[in-house]
Amino acid sequence: MPWLSRGNRDLDRCSGCGFAWMRQGVKRASSGLSIYADQTPIFAGDEQADYYRDETAEDAAREKLAWVRRFVPHGASLLDVGANFGLFVKAASTDLQALGIEPSPGVVEQARAAGAPIDVGSIDEAQAAFDGRFDALTLFDVIEHLPDPERAVRHCHRYLKPGGHLFITTPDFSSGMARLLGRHWYYVDMDEHIALFTRANLRDVLMRNGFEVIERQTIGRGYRLSYIRRRLAYLGRGSLALRAVAAAAGVLAFWPRGRIRINLGDVMGVVARRT
Repeated sequence: MPWLSRGNRDLDRCSGCGFAWMRQGVKRASSGLSIYADQTPIFAGDEQADYYRDETAEDAAREKLAWVRRFVPHGASLLDVGANFGLFVKAASTDLQALGIEPSPGVVEQARAAGAPIDVGSIDEAQAAFDGRFDALTLFDVIEHLPDPERAVRHCHRYLKPGGHLFITTPDFSSGMARLLGRHWYYVDMDEHIALFTRANLRDVLMRNGFEVIERQTIGRGYRLSYIRRRLAYLGRGSLALRAVAAAAGVLAFWPRGRIRINLGDVMGVVARRT
């Protein structure tokens, strides 16, 4: 039996390790492509610009670059997987030999127009030209969207030089918030999050594929109040309690450009070294 079912989507969860996966895999757009590879992917609409393309996203990119630079020297080579609109890889290119890959041609076109060094590509399929090429790889909010995360980690190992670093951020299914909210945890997204990890099972995947975990932390970021209000309204569709919270958050409409920093301890940041 699935751990959670909504419509025709089923989320299974291992009773032993806690890993959760979407039985139906990646959701498809009307084009037949995945919701990420489509010309206009799920995250590209103007209604989500206050999360993906405004100054809060630019701030988050700079924070992640500072994290990476603690481990990676000036001039090192870096591949940013799932580069989105290219804000991180553009920032990284001032210090590093940075390249991003993103599966949506439409998003890549926009990112290139803004000056980001980015190509169409996916970590799902191996690219021999990347083998042993990079000092660092970044998967920021990516691994939870992948149909075969373990295969992606193996590809990361191939692309890194010996001793290279892999940086991952992803929701933490073993966190206090995840345990408290259960099936109503806001990172249980039946459309987008098809693989949810705990700290322990992500470590296990990394270790059995040639990586040593050298740092863990929790990740926060700044959010527009308009984004928080919209996100609560979306999540409230499946929860009476969250619907009440969303209604109370209606007051945020008076400060749509306001910002708040949130770190609830349920997004993990992991640094792993290729052995």
